[in-house]
Amino acid sequence: MLRIGALLGIAILLSACASVQSISGGEQDTKAPVLVNAHPTHRSTSFDARAILLEFNERIQLDRVRERMLISPPLDTAPDVHLAGPRSVEIRLNGPLAPNTTYTFNLGESVKDLTEGNIASGLSYVVSTGGALDSAVVMGSVTNALSGAAEKAMIVALYADGDTGAFRTGRPAYMTRSDASGRFTIANLPHGRFSILALRDMNANYRYDLPNEEIAFLNEA
Repeated sequence: MLRIGALLGIAILLSACASVQSISGGEQDTKAPVLVNAHPTHRSTSFDARAILLEFNERIQLDRVRERMLISPPLDTAPDVHLAGPRSVEIRLNGPLAPNTTYTFNLGESVKDLTEGNIASGLSYVVSTGGALDSAVVMGSVTNALSGAAEKAMIVALYADGDTGAFRTGRPAYMTRSDASGRFTIANLPHGRFSILALRDMNANYRYDLPNEEIAFLNEA
């Protein structure tokens, strides 16, 4: 009996000393995923692969790829994009690319880390089907004509010079999206002349064809 009582006393003592405490996980992760490898390699030439594999330095997730990823120049058929493991993304092409053309795959905000959702902003992958990468650049900013405020997430598009109807019925030759400050850069362009405009594209078809869409032209004043 004394033995049992002693054991009971120890159990009560241990229970009385126990307390509930939160477990610390350390500092919050604020770093975005970093592209560490690509097959074929980033900025390669003579590209003829049917799939692209992008590898990151941490576990990732994909978010609204169809909406957020931009390919410049645009493809006739959208590629299939999916996770190929915890740290990799595969872009599988569904048609041939044009010859002697530099392509930029802007993944935008579609790649995030798995734990905190940190966005890999500005992420792009560039290849050329020819023997060299095009090197011309167009940059600027989009602002509201009435308020002067920066306009973010606008499609900034380049068209063949003199093609005045393409923004209603055709597709851009090259394009990108303005950032939070309204600024944009379209790189890896062939040298030549283009028309430029910005579009608030409400149905993701890269055309000015809805009454609630907004359009901006270059201010030449």
